[in-house]
Amino acid sequence: MKICLINNLYKPYDKGGAEKVTLTIARGLLNAGHEVLVITAKPYFSKLPTGSGRDLDGLRVYYLNSLYFNLAKLPKLLRFFWHLWDMFNLLNYFKIKIILEIQKPDAGITNNLMGLGYLTGLALRKLKVKQLHIVHDIQLIHPSGILCYGEESKIDAYFSRNYAGLSSLIFGSPPVVIFPSRWLRDRYLDSIFFIKSKRIVLTNPVAFKPLAARKKDYDIFKFLYLGQIEKHKGVNLLVQAFDKVKSAYPQSVLIIAGDGSELETIKNEAKDGVNFLGRQDEAQVAALLMSCDCLVIPTLCYENCPAAILEAFSAGLPVIAADLGGVSELLGQDAGVLFRPGNAADLAKQMQWAIAHPDELAKLAEIGRAKAA
Repeated sequence: MKICLINNLYKPYDKGGAEKVTLTIARGLLNAGHEVLVITAKPYFSKLPTGSGRDLDGLRVYYLNSLYFNLAKLPKLLRFFWHLWDMFNLLNYFKIKIILEIQKPDAGITNNLMGLGYLTGLALRKLKVKQLHIVHDIQLIHPSGILCYGEESKIDAYFSRNYAGLSSLIFGSPPVVIFPSRWLRDRYLDSIFFIKSKRIVLTNPVAFKPLAARKKDYDIFKFLYLGQIEKHKGVNLLVQAFDKVKSAYPQSVLIIAGDGSELETIKNEAKDGVNFLGRQDEAQVAALLMSCDCLVIPTLCYENCPAAILEAFSAGLPVIAADLGGVSELLGQDAGVLFRPGNAADLAKQMQWAIAHPDELAKLAEIGRAKAA
């Protein structure tokens, strides 16, 4: 089969989990003998060609220009009008339709479409291409795509309700919709989305396969953070908590791997024992997962199905995470340790427990590994 994957971000402009899931699916389909193409967005004035196929990792990738990459830099009023334009983006609708007409895929797997346009599904339907849609966040319910702890009421505000209603009308009901968590499925059902779709809850695929035994340094306990360094990810909370942990357990260290707009601020807040590695490639991430003692997800927002947790499960790495959204589902049934969201003291308490109880921590890691198998 020829399968078209559509997501608003892709290499080399990938940032988070949706892009990693898209790449994992693409590689899996290629390995299964399918022909795969990708339609994605890129910043204006980038060096990559616009609208023309480009081979990348054995895939044919089509890049379309989008302001999505610099959206946060625009004034709020301009962002409002951009979101309206993006919903009815006829320019990208016709570009995507032309690509589909040329390539003639048998099926399309759509993911995050903000920046490509919500009419993408219509292009698939017009050409009678079978569609499967994967939901990664609340982009269709709220334009930010982010719901932070303590701000739950924002999706019930007048603007948000109207935005969600319009999104639902434009987006329609694809034949099959996959939600990586029950939490995310319920949010969309509450907002009257995908009523006619077949709805499936299915954990995101994970490509990580440990190639060697775990490396344990018994003199140092290594906490690991993997991901974007943004306010809603709670990295500042983690740094605050670790300062308390370091006072009680001087042999502990915190490794922060990733980048983002808050990197310099967090560096200035960090004290002794915090190491910043910057963004890591796949091989470097694998090495970190196999050499650290515990992954920490300090998020302040409702996550869906973090790739870092699934990779930690596969690596046999125990996880401490905020008790929010899909994370609570993943770490349920004793697969990890949960702490109260936004509470640095409780996070520090759980981190100290992890150091003091290696046997119990190892049992949690085994349960997580079993869930990933």
